[in-house]
Amino acid sequence: MAIGTTATRRPRRSVRTARKPQAKAAAGAPARSAEAPKKPGRDPLLAAICHDLRAPLAAVTMGANFVLQTLHDDEANARSRKILEAMLRSCAQMERLVRNFADLSEIEGGSVSLRLGMHDAGEMLDFAAEAAGEAARTRSVTIEVDKPERHVLVHCDRERMLRAIHHMVENAVKFAPEGSTVTLTVGTKDASVSFGVVDRGPGLSAQVRRNLFDRQFHAKRANRVGAGFGLAIARGFALAHGGKLAVESKPGITTFSITVPRDGHGNDDEESTGSGRVPVTAAKRPRR
Repeated sequence: MAIGTTATRRPRRSVRTARKPQAKAAAGAPARSAEAPKKPGRDPLLAAICHDLRAPLAAVTMGANFVLQTLHDDEANARSRKILEAMLRSCAQMERLVRNFADLSEIEGGSVSLRLGMHDAGEMLDFAAEAAGEAARTRSVTIEVDKPERHVLVHCDRERMLRAIHHMVENAVKFAPEGSTVTLTVGTKDASVSFGVVDRGPGLSAQVRRNLFDRQFHAKRANRVGAGFGLAIARGFALAHGGKLAVESKPGITTFSITVPRDGHGNDDEESTGSGRVPVTAAKRPRR
């Protein structure tokens, strides 16, 4: 009987001893997971807001375009046409804001996805100049493109890089004196390609240069123009490509430039940003 009793108790004690660490681990698991750092990713709330805003904006844009096209081009409808055109301009501005919020969410969440390919750098500058043409004409600013005669190819995400360049051009046109010229340049050095935007504005003070990418600083400025998103987005896309955004400024001339590896070879797995890490997602390395 003693032997039998001992034989039955030992397994029970052994089982209980084995279960105690499991119970503690299970109890401690939620606490550890709550304290664990969050993985990079887009802000789900901001992403949902951007997604939900696009549908009504598209509906308003399509409706205004339809009514505008059906109006007779006569004096009786002149006022209605002006109102519809103003609505369409406002819709386009809101669409740009929504896109900027979405881009900023990806950049700050460290989830920029790049679709890389070989693209003509000079052709990208031509496209950026054309896209900013209307804003430049409004301010009587001339945009000129200075590029080499031979084609310069760069390994990049064309859409993201175009948006980065556009933000630099938009910023230059905004602060360029009326009647002046904004120059877009492209050049190569070693294994890199540089996109430059030069304006002949008043230049940037030391305080502005220090806080160039601080949105809170721009929001507090009494004479602010815009929310300060554009250059932060341009820098984020440059960093995601393994490059950088630089600025040189003095009274009478300011140059913003984005420099990226020409063949796309940077850190293969991830690129460091000022607000976290930007992982290269599956879009950069397509699965076969």
